[in-house]
Amino acid sequence: MTEPQENYSAEAEASSTDPHDWGRAMALAVTRLAEQLAPDDSEDIHATLVGRDLHLKIRDDSTGVTITVSTDTSSEAKS
Repeated sequence: MTEPQENYSAEAEASSTDPHDWGRAMALAVTRLAEQLAPDDSEDIHATLVGRDLHLKIRDDSTGVTITVSTDTSSEAKS
């Protein structure tokens, strides 16, 4: 039996609803997630994301969208 894994989540806001404008916010959310996962002494924090399944959620907000990236890939996270 496997132990339940701890889930991490990070988000960033994009000031546009056009997906072509979301790159910076997407990168920021992914970096924030990597910062949570990486050991404190890690030189390459993004290496902790390689080979890991992630969940992406995009929500409308008043001025654009909020992008959330998480390690929670359970069925509840996908709804």
